[in-house]
Parts: sequence; structure tokens; C-alpha cells
Amino acid sequence: MEIVIAEKAGYCFGIENAMKMVEDTMHSGQKKIYSLGPISHNTQETQRLADQGIIIIDDEDVKKIDSGCVILRSHGVGKNIIRILEEKGIPIVNATCPYVRAVQKKVEKYYQAGYQIVIVGNKDHPEVIGANGWCNYEALIINDIKHLENIKVYDKICIVAQTTIIESKFNRICDEIRSRVNEVVIFNTICSATAERQAAAAKTAKEVEYMVVVGGYHSSNTQKLVDICKSCCENTCHIETIRDLDFAEVRKYQKIGITAGASTPDWIVKEVLEGMEEQNKIAEENVVEVVATEEQPTVAVEEVVEEKAVEVDEYDDANFDFAAEIEESLKTIRRGAEIEGEVIHVADDEVILNIGYKADGIIKKNDFTWKNDEVLSELVQMGDKIWCIVTDLNEGSGNVKLSKIKYDNRLVQKQLSDAFDNKTVLEGTVKDISGNGLIIDIGFTDIYMPASQYHVRYVKDLNTLIGEKVKGIIIDYNPKRRRAILSQKIILEKDMKERREQLKEVKEKRFAELNVDDIVKGVVKTITNFGIFVDLEGIDGFVHRSDLTWEKINEPKDIVEKGQEIEAKVIAKNDEDKKIKLSVKALLARPWDDFIANYHVDDEVEVTITNVLDFGAFAQIIPGVEGLIHVSEISYSRVESVASVLSPGDVLKVKIIGINAEKEKISLSKKATEEAPARPAPSQRSSSSSTGSREKSSSYSGERRSKPQNHNNSSSRNKTVYEETANVTLGDAFGDMFSGLFDDDTEE
Repeated sequence: MEIVIAEKAGYCFGIENAMKMVEDTMHSGQKKIYSLGPISHNTQETQRLADQGIIIIDDEDVKKIDSGCVILRSHGVGKNIIRILEEKGIPIVNATCPYVRAVQKKVEKYYQAGYQIVIVGNKDHPEVIGANGWCNYEALIINDIKHLENIKVYDKICIVAQTTIIESKFNRICDEIRSRVNEVVIFNTICSATAERQAAAAKTAKEVEYMVVVGGYHSSNTQKLVDICKSCCENTCHIETIRDLDFAEVRKYQKIGITAGASTPDWIVKEVLEGMEEQNKIAEENVVEVVATEEQPTVAVEEVVEEKAVEVDEYDDANFDFAAEIEESLKTIRRGAEIEGEVIHVADDEVILNIGYKADGIIKKNDFTWKNDEVLSELVQMGDKIWCIVTDLNEGSGNVKLSKIKYDNRLVQKQLSDAFDNKTVLEGTVKDISGNGLIIDIGFTDIYMPASQYHVRYVKDLNTLIGEKVKGIIIDYNPKRRRAILSQKIILEKDMKERREQLKEVKEKRFAELNVDDIVKGVVKTITNFGIFVDLEGIDGFVHRSDLTWEKINEPKDIVEKGQEIEAKVIAKNDEDKKIKLSVKALLARPWDDFIANYHVDDEVEVTITNVLDFGAFAQIIPGVEGLIHVSEISYSRVESVASVLSPGDVLKVKIIGINAEKEKISLSKKATEEAPARPAPSQRSSSSSTGSREKSSSYSGERRSKPQNHNNSSSRNKTVYEETANVTLGDAFGDMFSGLFDDDTEE
């Protein structure tokens, strides 16, 4: 039997990418992971993911969930579903296939442009339902050329295709619509990988006598492969797993083809291939098998019987039957029996054994070793004891045919069975790469490990693993098919689970020990832009960047390093999430208290400009304390641009003109440290000036003299208001400089 595997069989890019995102999400620490529909239209793969904690939900369930994260499968979903999840604040892992996303974008764009959307595909397929959700579910879904009655009523139509539709069907429907409508925009959105897979399947089906299509019974792309293969090969069957294959039917044909749908995992395809190869081997062995009959020598296990001593005349040969004695001394054997023999001859192509039988045993080279390039004389020596299995009582020349390979294989199967039953941890070395998996040398045999079972994380290049040490447990063993699957991942997951449980216990214990206001020491574990995480011997504490220091900093990494030991104060505990919030600056003296104790209004201080804005500049007086120099307090001359006269880093002398202790804000003045320029003399008014005007002026001046202004009191004249925005008003600029002019208590 010849077995041919079609190219492009198995996972497509979209499904493979989605599965990787699922694996990454499972290892991200999320407590609840939902899948909006099955990730893959494959029952076995869906069950595998469900066993690992993936919860499958439908569109209606989206409204009910309020925590966890949701994976959008490769088929995609409608726009309204994404909006609901975003409004709920639920994290989305969007594993939509890039080809499907392209369909959604075209549907949305042309729907908004006033086109009637037509989707060629199956109206019940999740990909089509999702694409329809990007045009308010108003698309026409066409899956048959007979369903085009209503097309005539539309002037503008945009046509897209389900990515797995058969291209010939899509073209026929498009041609028919084009003949009926004035304006048609057509996008052939059939996935190129789908088209290539279908073409490869058709090519293989034409070359074989029997075609096997592997994939889920509910998978759309697999069903289309079945239709294509049947059109090219009448003898086509559709199976989900090896259990569904009728070997009696398969054995009728000499050339068998295999292909698989885009949602069929590699391990299922490999299982089918190995099963067919095993059945083929069994069939070949049965062709030459000879059934024992009564005329053939019968065998029994050698028995040792203790006989009583009898007195015999040693010279009496009349009672001695030599042939009978020889026959008695020889053990009997049977086909399939395990026997041990001693090597009495080694040739280039065979080894001859003394097996204690009336005939010698012969092991041909192909029954002694799998490797044709090995030399028998280097593998075995005269006198060596070898265990074998009897395969034939007469190999043609009167000798017993033996097989060391079958004995070794039986021993291996026994060891594998015991290891599987006892969940024994096996250690080995990555020997080679086979398809999407690894060949592991575990000492007594080689065993297969799928790439997905190597680690909890995805490994991009399997070739980098050759020579690596691994250990694992057999998770699947089928002696009839001589198939065993080794998994290291299950050990890693178990170890991770145990470590998580241990860490959880330690964390809960440590959390209970800590109290608000405790002073603790820890080591900086992680530094982020928004703060640092500190290892508190079993639990992590978080210090927000605003709680690191009283001073302004650009990033936490500017003042702390990973591995640095720090001291902090517990300022909050979250009992639900078991989180600890810390503050380093809570243990430091407040710079503001130092400022209040040592600085006062009218003090002149040296400051450093830290920030320049349109309405003024901020300056550091002491570390952790800043004041504002308003634009009006920079110079007696008009300042058009603060940046033109002050820059960050400038050091200058200013006067403190205002302190707001309640809001902890300080007003500074640069011009108050400078001598005010002389005012120009007032111009003489002409004699024709109005007397009434002079009287008003005199009266006004008299009013001011009743409560004179103290021009030396800079805290009154130069006081400004500290603002955090650039929305400065005239009141902000001049403060209460003229408050004395309109004092309600002024005497008349």
C-alpha cells in the first residue's frame, strides 16, 4: 500500500496563529478565559482546550460575563460584540484571522458608502455571521445561484466571499449578479491558503484510488475538501479521527491519499498516517504467516521433573532408547514464544543460535537490527546469549526463524505500558525533528513528543532543541498501533501549579503578617514607568512613582535600581486581591515642613528653574519644594515670552512674595529683587484744562491720602496667585495690587 499526503494539509495560518494566542493567554495568569465559540472546528482540539480551562460561550453569554478575558476566534465577530466587551471593560484577545479581518473592513467601508453588501457563503457559518455584524446585519447571504431573485432591486452592490468558499461557486454567483446590477464592486476574499489546500487536495485525489479527508464533521472548510475530493476520486471518505477509518475498506486499494482541513491539528493527521502504516505492515506480515496444524511440530514449555533414582545395569543397553532420551532432553517451542539462545555462528547476513531444540535458530540481519549499515560481527560475538521471538518453526531449510527486533519491540512495549500505567517520569534527549514534533531518545527506544507538549510556551524553531535534555510522562499509549506520546508540558504545568499553590500560601501568610503603618524592608523586583514592585519575602509590594520621593522625577529608574534594598511604609492593604501598597517618601521628612520652618515672605532666595510655561516659570527653592514666578514678576519691562528670558536649569535670585500654607503654594518674584526704574515726570496740563477735572483729581487724591499706600510692602503690591494652568486672568496677573484703592472701610 502506498500512502500519499496532500500538500497544505492541516492547520492554516489563521488557526495556527489563533492557537498560539490561546496558549499565550493560558500562560498569562488570567483566572477566567472565555472563547467566543470554539477556537477550531475540531471536536478533539476543542475538548483538549476545555480540559485546560477554556470556557466556550456564545454571543448571548457576552452580556452575562463581567470578569476574565475573552478570546475572539479566527472566524471573527460582529462589531456590536466588541463594543459590548469594551463597554464592560473586559480584556479582548483578538485572534481573528487577517483574511477574515480584511473581509470585515471591506464590508464596513462599503456599507457606510451606501452599497448593499452581499456575502457569498453559508449564512450559518460563524465567519459569515461575524462579517454581517459589520454592516448592521443587513447583508444578503448567498450560497446558491438560485437565491438571486431580489438582487435586481439594488443599484449598488459590494460582493465579498466567505474565506473558505469554493472559488468556482463564487465566480458563478458574481457573474450572475454582474449581469443584473448597474454597479458592482467585487472582492475575491477567498483565503489563498484555502485555495491552495483545495487545489492540492484535488491534485492528490486524481492520483490515488482511495482518498481520506481528516477533519471535523461540522467544519465548513473540511466539508468543501470532501466535495472537491469526491469530484476527483469516487472513493473518498471523511473521518474525524483514526477510530472512524474502515481499515477493511482501505486495504482494498493500493494507493491511498490523505488531506486535512484547516482546523485539523497536526497530531490527529499524524495519528491517521501512523495507523494506516501500521495496518499496512500487519497486512504484509499476515500474507506470509503460516498457521500451525496438527501435522506440524507442537511445542510446550520445558519442564524439569525430579526423578527417583533407580538401579539399572549400566551394561544393559537393551532398556536404553537413545532417540527417546534425546527427544526428552530437548525443549519444545511454539510460534511467538520468547526463547534465549547462544550464538554459535556469525555471518554477514545472519546469526545462528543454539536454542536447545532439535534445530538451530537463525536471525536474519533485518530481524536483528533496523540499521542496514551496521555490521553483525560488531554487534554480537560467539557465545553471547540473546533473547528472541520465534516467528517461524521452519524458515525453509529446517531451522527455526527468530527475530531479535520483535523481542526488543515487545520488551519496549512492555516498558512503555508499565511507564504509562505507573505515570513514570522518563528522561531523554531530543534526537531529531519529525513534522511538528520531536523524536526523543529515552534509552530503551525513541518516542514522539508533539511540539505543543514540549513546553508551556511556544517554541518557534524546533531545530534549536536538538540535543536538549527533557523529561516527561506518557500521556497517550496505544499498543495495537505501537503509538506513545510523551509530554514534558504536563510535568511543567504540574510543577507550576504546585509552585503557585506554595506561593499562594506564603503570600496569604505574609499578607496577614503585614499591617498598615508597618515599616518594611524589601528588594526592588521590577521597575516600570508608573512605579516599582518590591519583594517583601513572599509577597510583592507596590510603590507608585508619586510615593517614591517628595521631589519630581522623570522615571522611577532614575532613582532606584533592580535588586536595590529599600525601606518603605505600608500605607494600604487590599484584602480581596492580597495587594500591598507602600510609600518610601512617607519615611522621609516633608520638604514643605522644612520650608515653612526656615523661609518667610520677603526672604530672598536662590532658586533653580525647573519648568517654563506661557504664564510663568516654576523654580525649585529646596529639593521637593517649588514656587511660581508669574510672567508679571519676571521683569519691570514687558515680557512677551517667558522662554525668551528663562530656561530650565537657570539659577537666579528671587524674593518670596506669597505663601499659601493651606494649598502649599508659593509665589516668587524676580523683579522684586531689582531696583524699580524711575517713573517719568508727569506732563503739565494746559491752562485750559477743566477746573472740574482738577477738582475731581484733587478729591480723588485726597481720598487716597486718607489711607496712604505702602509702596515698600512688596507682599501687597507684588502678590500673585499660583496657578496650575495657563488660563491666566488679569486678576491673576495683578493680584490685589489695587485693593487699597477701593477699600470699603475708607473714611469719607
